[in-house]
Amino acid sequence: MYDYIDSHVRYFDKMYAKRLRTYRKTGFSIWTQELQPKQIINAIFDSVNYTEKFEQDIVESEKMVVISTPDIRQDKIDRFLLLIKKRQEVGVKVTVITTDPEDITYGKSDVCYELIRIMQLVGINVITRTEVEECFAVIDDEIVWHGGMNLLGKADVWDNLMRIRNPQVATELLEIALEYSEARRKSE
Repeated sequence: MYDYIDSHVRYFDKMYAKRLRTYRKTGFSIWTQELQPKQIINAIFDSVNYTEKFEQDIVESEKMVVISTPDIRQDKIDRFLLLIKKRQEVGVKVTVITTDPEDITYGKSDVCYELIRIMQLVGINVITRTEVEECFAVIDDEIVWHGGMNLLGKADVWDNLMRIRNPQVATELLEIALEYSEARRKSE
């Protein structure tokens, strides 16, 4: 089965996140035209089983980590800071894209401001936007986590993520996410 994703249109991206849940329930795994041992590189994870592999990718990062997460939570940020500290010490650049605290739907804006301040104090580039709907991580320009799960926020039991190793997908996600940020900065 082939599934095409148009991450440029939010409606289609949301439909894709729903399809991921169905694929996972029916036992499908992802194939990107490369033969890989099952579930090692390309796989679909849910809110119960993604943590170990995601954290392993973080601690093995060598160049950069970019995470887009609409929602941020204290416990997830604390864990992320612990994991990323040694990577930053060896030069890994870290960027987090999240919702502007003034525009959050749930939670308290002062808590979000504080979490953003803490990340910035340890050298993380934090980009805030009025609306962040994309949930993804790009690690070292080739490992992509993409789906409906807030990686640094509250995860829903029904959320799923796809993990692939694909430099082209990583580049496209980064261009979409960071180009928007650059255009926004120029307009301000």
